Amino acid sequence: MRMYNMLANLPREQLWECLITGLQADIREYMKHINKDSLDLAPASPEMCFQAIINAGMDIENEKQREQ
Repeated sequence: MRMYNMLANLPREQLWECLITGLQADIREYMKHINKDSLDLAPASPEMCFQAIINAGMDIENEKQREQ
């Protein structure tokens, strides 16, 4: 997605909307759970958009591994 955004150069809000739309349901629900406004407000920069999603995905994976 980063590569595509380098070509498209989407505004931060539009990039965030695209990223949120493409999220797996469990990651989207996790992000809502940790901060109910997290999906409505785009982070301050495109890189922060990507990092927020990466962090949520890593948290979910770590939680799954702890459960095993």
